[in-house]
Amino acid sequence: MAQLRRSIERDRVPHAYLFSGPPGAPLVDAAIALAMALSCQRTPGEGCDAAPEAPGEGDGGGDRGDGGMCVACGKIASGIHPDVVTLVREGAAQIVPIESVRNQVIARIGFPPHEGPIRVFIVEEATALAPPAANALLKTLEEPPGRALFVLCTTAPDQLLPTIRSRCQRVRFAAGSALPADADPGRAERVAALGAELAGDVHDRSLSTRIAEAKGDTAPVLVAAARALHLRAHAAARAGDLEVARRAGSRAQAILAWHIPVAIHNANPQLAIDALIAQLRELPEVDAR
Repeated sequence: MAQLRRSIERDRVPHAYLFSGPPGAPLVDAAIALAMALSCQRTPGEGCDAAPEAPGEGDGGGDRGDGGMCVACGKIASGIHPDVVTLVREGAAQIVPIESVRNQVIARIGFPPHEGPIRVFIVEEATALAPPAANALLKTLEEPPGRALFVLCTTAPDQLLPTIRSRCQRVRFAAGSALPADADPGRAERVAALGAELAGDVHDRSLSTRIAEAKGDTAPVLVAAARALHLRAHAAARAGDLEVARRAGSRAQAILAWHIPVAIHNANPQLAIDALIAQLRELPEVDAR
């Protein structure tokens, strides 16, 4: 994030970034953090460093002066800011279809931002762009509009069209908070077990304490839980059970929304997990029938 903050400070943010890194690298998290830094009402160029509030907390008022996020950062963290659009993979084929680019990008790109100083378009996995979608996006990158930023995320940049790569400023990420392959087996087993438990529909009261008690393991547990739910969603989609896929995907998104506060903004791990579990209770259970 230091490289990105320097670009903001020098007013040298390009019209398009290409974020790349190995599986587990916080590419989308960094893209969202960048959008928050560009849109923040309290500390422009930095973004709010507080976690999103649990359901029912706070008054949802304007530019808050307490420990919560400002309105803009809160909306971005929750995925409801009208000027921050994330293109995600859809359907059994797990692609970004041309309709998504047309409806979410091309239809909006000619208009000024609704609430913030800039529109930010994030592509969750750029290699998942269907060929027509990639070509449509390329035309926009060739003639970039003002007050708009594109952030393409991928773990396989060499698979992108060379013309797309050439029009983006490349930012490379390390593995981030995911445990490395040579991590202690006992630690890896513990993180995987806690991630699987967090990905479940029912949570023991001691779960947040058990996750937070090992310093530095909360972010990897969040990644492990989200991955478990993504695998569940993909399996359900392949089996034609789109409702289960949708529920698993929604819960994975809720979990990943806490990765930024924990991994980047150093939110209190136990409080973060408690708030997350409260949010998960409000979502449909994956196995609900």
